[in-house]
Amino acid sequence: MITFDYQHFIMKILKRILLFLLLILIVFLLYIEIGGKYILNNDAKRTITFNIRSTRKLPKNITSFYNTIYKNSLSKNSWDFFLTTSSQKDCPCYQMTHRIMPQLNIKNTSALDYILVTRYIEHNFSQNECLNFNLSSFDFLENKKGIESVSKSFLNKSAEDLKPIEVAEVFALYEKPLKNNRKRNPDNAKKRTEQLYKLYLENSTH
Repeated sequence: MITFDYQHFIMKILKRILLFLLLILIVFLLYIEIGGKYILNNDAKRTITFNIRSTRKLPKNITSFYNTIYKNSLSKNSWDFFLTTSSQKDCPCYQMTHRIMPQLNIKNTSALDYILVTRYIEHNFSQNECLNFNLSSFDFLENKKGIESVSKSFLNKSAEDLKPIEVAEVFALYEKPLKNNRKRNPDNAKKRTEQLYKLYLENSTH
């Protein structure tokens, strides 16, 4: 007489379900890694490449300051930000995706599309290159586009000659160009500049 082992049957089904879910997860992660090159057409890829390659390289004092206040962000990638408590806004390539997405002509963009494009950019370019693009193309308002323009206008210096406290003011403007503008809101500008400079000093000692 053949007896039916119900417990063994259930365990077998559960193992198959678990294996199926694991397979779905692997396929999904693989899609995130390589999906960007399939949703981007050749024009979009050329747009990304042109914007990065034609951007002037930032001076070391700027990249060093950024990498200090957003600890080691230039040596990380978006996975570090997605899987930790760090803000995704600290990831230069993720910022670049949001900045350049309107030029890429992707219809019905979703949150997943932004992740796919970010990973595509990170596979082909560095966080430094993304930061170069972000700071060089950012509209600081009042007809000041890019960090070099705002440095000369507000501080009468080239970006490469800025001291850390002055770089802190530029990054305060980068965060909120209206709220942290020394002409419009001097108190806010001073407060945020001092906060960023203090963070820079604290992180520099660790």
